[in-house]
Amino acid sequence: MLIIDRLTARFTVYENTLVYLSGIILLYLSIAFLLPLAAALYLGEDANMFLAPMAGCFAGSLPLLLFFKASDSVRPVEGIFLVSGAWIVAMLAGCIPYVIAGMGVLDACFESMSGFTTTGATIMNDVESWPASLLLWRSFTQWLGGAGIIMVFVTILPLLGIGGRTMFKNEFPGMEIQNFTLRVREAAKEFHLIYVLLSLSLLGLVMFAGAGLYDALCLVFSTMATGGFSPHSESVAYFSPAIQWIVIVFMFMAATNFYLHYRGLYRREPKAYLESTEFRGFALMVVIVTTFTFLVLNSHYDGLYGLKGGEETLRHSAFHVISAMTSSGFAVDDYTAWPVLIQMVLLVIFLVGACSASTASGLKIGRAIMAMKFLYHGMLRQIHPRAVMSLKMDGKSVSNDALEITIAMIILFTCTLIGVTFILLATGVPFTEAFSAVAACITNHGPGMGAVGPYGDYGWLNPVAKVALIFTMWAGRLELLTVFILLTPAFWREFKRYSHRDRGRKK
Repeated sequence: MLIIDRLTARFTVYENTLVYLSGIILLYLSIAFLLPLAAALYLGEDANMFLAPMAGCFAGSLPLLLFFKASDSVRPVEGIFLVSGAWIVAMLAGCIPYVIAGMGVLDACFESMSGFTTTGATIMNDVESWPASLLLWRSFTQWLGGAGIIMVFVTILPLLGIGGRTMFKNEFPGMEIQNFTLRVREAAKEFHLIYVLLSLSLLGLVMFAGAGLYDALCLVFSTMATGGFSPHSESVAYFSPAIQWIVIVFMFMAATNFYLHYRGLYRREPKAYLESTEFRGFALMVVIVTTFTFLVLNSHYDGLYGLKGGEETLRHSAFHVISAMTSSGFAVDDYTAWPVLIQMVLLVIFLVGACSASTASGLKIGRAIMAMKFLYHGMLRQIHPRAVMSLKMDGKSVSNDALEITIAMIILFTCTLIGVTFILLATGVPFTEAFSAVAACITNHGPGMGAVGPYGDYGWLNPVAKVALIFTMWAGRLELLTVFILLTPAFWREFKRYSHRDRGRKK
């Protein structure tokens, strides 16, 4: 950032943080295309898939960086607009390689949005038939969406003051209840470092376990982002059992609160994990549901569903439970062939999700715990009307604002799930596929049930359904409230008031 500022200082004319940061986003996207471009050149594939969007993003960023600079702070409405708009810009830039490779525009937008939102829902029904460099880009978009673009926002936060903290909370919801006292610049460095180190560790382990560099890179990008894209139609079933166990561990780590990783790994305070109510709930649910799934598959359905029992059944149980809870969407088996009871359990846990401040999506364990405590307190007040009760998380009282946002999020989540399901039903999609597709997209899990299951695809859906699911993926990734605020007249009145004030402001 300092280098960019020094290079463009002599040309800067206007002060407009939104325009300037839009230029930064385009610049970072142009740099991101270098990886698949190098892969395309090495593999002898069409380099124009990545040269064209790279050149376009770079050319688009130049005037925005040369003639604009960031103001001292970003107001909340501007932060919301920037965070929401960044995913649209990324989707439009990221879809170009798919279009050049022969995919339809709407399908390309679906695949690109699925990548950048770390959803993992795919249009492709024969993954291996597409260029390998495109599949690398496909997985890389998940790494960018799950953490890379988030880290871009975090690294530019020192420019933004209080507005930057608002953006940070939008990307890492739940921080308001965890006494996050680090300065933004420190948080940027440490979150980035932890994410990169975990990615490199995973890369080394899967290569040591036998994966080639290409497969390892695709697997790392999707696993650390809890995304679910794989360069193989068999998903992670393509890889050895050892690699599957490694992926299980890193899916769990990627879905754990990164603030806990900061305390536990960087500051060497492992007790931080056990002190977190949300982490304890997450770990406990993984253990309970995995054990239940294993017992059902291994004891009551021994020999069925293609499982041999013992270690394989335990591995498949643990893999699919953690994949569902972390919204990863990876598969080592077709769980739609498992007992309906297990399918319903998997559906429930991927709706709940994992930890806040992680790359996972869903409602989040922390919100679920707060909601249950809120209901419990409500029942106690019926018994003791005069009692003064304080809802606490990790020994600290939860503010009314945090509680209101949690309840609003749950209501909005439920309404969106029902509303978009009706839209898909109206277009002729069967109920199982309609409901599970919306649930999988709003939680950024990816695979649903039936024809949109782990070995199915979304390519057969009609255009209206695809557009509805693109919106659902976008809204789900940004915690719903951020996106739905854009639909309110009050937001645009406030945004227009500030934009008029800043128009034409020179440095």
